[in-house]
Amino acid sequence: MISTMTRYQMLQTNTALTKTLTQNDAMVKRDTEYYLANISKVKTIDDFMKDYRLYSYAMKAYGLEDMIYAKAFVKKVLTEGITDTKSMANKMTDSRYKEFAAAFDFAAKGDKATSQASATTKAVSRYYEYTLEKKEGEQNEGVRIALYFKRKASSITTTMGLLGDKAILKFVQTTFNIPTGASKADLDLQVRNLEKHINVKDLQDPKKVDKLIQRFSAMYDMNNVSAATAAPVLTLFSEPAEAGVSVDLMMSISKLRLGGF
Repeated sequence: MISTMTRYQMLQTNTALTKTLTQNDAMVKRDTEYYLANISKVKTIDDFMKDYRLYSYAMKAYGLEDMIYAKAFVKKVLTEGITDTKSMANKMTDSRYKEFAAAFDFAAKGDKATSQASATTKAVSRYYEYTLEKKEGEQNEGVRIALYFKRKASSITTTMGLLGDKAILKFVQTTFNIPTGASKADLDLQVRNLEKHINVKDLQDPKKVDKLIQRFSAMYDMNNVSAATAAPVLTLFSEPAEAGVSVDLMMSISKLRLGGF
């Protein structure tokens, strides 16, 4: 069993190779070629949403795969855009919608919206990241969350930004052992509780972000150890470790206990 941190570090160390392998995946390559060949031809929101391959590719690229089915809602987000502070995208606590509306800004740019970098090259780059994260999540959801947090951390500037993204919130809850039931509390109370654990200004510091990911990885693995991997821990000091909780995980947990974070 490879620990969450080990796998995460492997991917961070070999980013060029990882990106190449992702790009060369047959399905990813085919879908990307279709997207780049057709997205700039789209001139209206209706045309965009009628082409399911383009629409779903774009939604996945901006982290909205779970909302592909909600076409009426997404159309409203795109129609209202981001210029008006009272628009749907601006009122949502989940920043993904504002980011998507800005990337495909039909409201402000009209038929030029799909010619912008945010709708072409950036969308493709984001799709590669999404694909990698999803693939890793199939093996270890902790790795997917860690990769996502690394990518999004610097864009989070408020505590509400932590609450507005369910994957980011999962990261924070796991890292600081906050019960998921805490999400049922009043919003103000949730904000105050999170501020006791994390200062969003730290998310602008790559070293502090890496520290958070280290702590998250240790906590995630500790909370998700299966019966098959838990048993070897009992004999860790009497027999060579051949399986189960990895040595680097145990070292990470030890650092946490010693105040390494």
